[in-house]
Amino acid sequence: MQLVITGTVVTFDDDRRILRSGAVYVTDGRIEAVQSSRRRPPAGYESAFRVSGAGVITPGLMDLHNHLAYNTLPLWQAPKTTPYTSRYQWPSAKTYGRDISNPSQALGIAAAAATLRYVEVKAAVGGVTAIQGSPPLTRAFPGWMVRNIEKDPVGGPDTVRQSVLKVEPTGLDAYATSMAKGRSFFYHLAEGTSPSLRSEYRELSDHHCANEHLVGIHSTALTAAEYEQWSPPGSIVWSPFSNIWLYGGTTDVLAARSHGQLVCLGSDWAPSGTRSLLWELKVADLWNREQLGSALSDLELCELATRNGGLTMERAWHVPVGRLVEGALADVVAHRSRHADPYRSLITATERDIRLVLVGGRPVYGLTSLVRAAGATDIEPITVAGLRRGVVMTLPEDLQPADPALRAQASMPWATGKAILDGVHADPAAAVRAARSATRDIDRLEFVPDMPTGSGVDLSERTRELTDAELDTLVVPPPEPLSTDAAWLARVQALAPPHAQTLAGLAAYLG
Repeated sequence: MQLVITGTVVTFDDDRRILRSGAVYVTDGRIEAVQSSRRRPPAGYESAFRVSGAGVITPGLMDLHNHLAYNTLPLWQAPKTTPYTSRYQWPSAKTYGRDISNPSQALGIAAAAATLRYVEVKAAVGGVTAIQGSPPLTRAFPGWMVRNIEKDPVGGPDTVRQSVLKVEPTGLDAYATSMAKGRSFFYHLAEGTSPSLRSEYRELSDHHCANEHLVGIHSTALTAAEYEQWSPPGSIVWSPFSNIWLYGGTTDVLAARSHGQLVCLGSDWAPSGTRSLLWELKVADLWNREQLGSALSDLELCELATRNGGLTMERAWHVPVGRLVEGALADVVAHRSRHADPYRSLITATERDIRLVLVGGRPVYGLTSLVRAAGATDIEPITVAGLRRGVVMTLPEDLQPADPALRAQASMPWATGKAILDGVHADPAAAVRAARSATRDIDRLEFVPDMPTGSGVDLSERTRELTDAELDTLVVPPPEPLSTDAAWLARVQALAPPHAQTLAGLAAYLG
């Protein structure tokens, strides 16, 4: 398939070109050319699909840290007003199992496909085209709408490995061997403010894992000393909302940058994070202005969500992404211009401004007219922030599994999935018990939440069955809205503990 998109093209290439009257030419999921729309197009585009006047065209946003299994849940109010100092503390909070772990486990049993489809649409609505953090599954799920970083075949099998839970020193050698072969390792590293967490970095270093293939998620406790030792430098993933919400502070991104680390952005998860990377970008902007003395330019902030994530993934995938350049994956988002400076426009854009989202050149979401112009035919209506939009839930034929049951899950209609989630909300105990009593075979899909109740390191908790007593009191909230709205921002203001009051400033971005 061939496609041409025109508008203001913000490339994030090595020269940081901005083409005010630009065109992006796409063939079979890759970008063939990026140039002025006034120039002669490459050969063969006479019959291409054409999207004119798309707005501001940028690479798709890359969310390099998430936990998809939890992203239908509301913002969590921890049962204490003082900050935690380590991620090993809050999973033991008395309300964590009730409010987070148990509802997510129930959804993984009774509505796995519907949940995964819902949270992917939620990501796409915020301009995300690639996301990290899919949960452990009982079998492969063929229905990914956005690019799934751990499972995407673009770089070949097993090019990305990850661990949410702490890896003991004896287990790090296997990761080091994998990294020596060019594979990337996403690792929750030193999450919290306690200096004792820096031992996690020392263990990585001692076992030859602190190199360019390490992606340190959070890294909040690290100092300039660790970043200086980390060589060759790798990447860190900054999730400022979640860090501030739970710990009252966040990663020293300036120290990381000064020692050559690629700083990327991740929205973490709904219980202590933003609804999408589009809003995590606003948290980064807010923190930059209030705490970093505006040390980061608008361009540099936008690169946290585009170019830097792309350069991180290129180390494993060996394909350009996160930049609009020749040969790159055609992961593209277009939004309505909100500011004369296109970088400021992206920072201030909300879900209402997202006009078109392409993943591998395939239209998945946006204004119905633009989604249709980009070549989609099976478009479902969807309401986002009070506006009518179109979403494409049906995978193209070449991505469809052969088994009819799997095909139904891979292209589950939006309305069907939403009805399933609403049914679990209405009677979660009955939904879980019905799923448990159903015939179990190799094609049954379930997911297992990756942040269990308890210490956060006990793997046995991840496969623990919900008890009858837990089912009898189980509450599964209705799925959170797809977009960031005044109600969510008011909840942030109402629930923010004293150490997270700065996050109240997000309300100014709703516009």
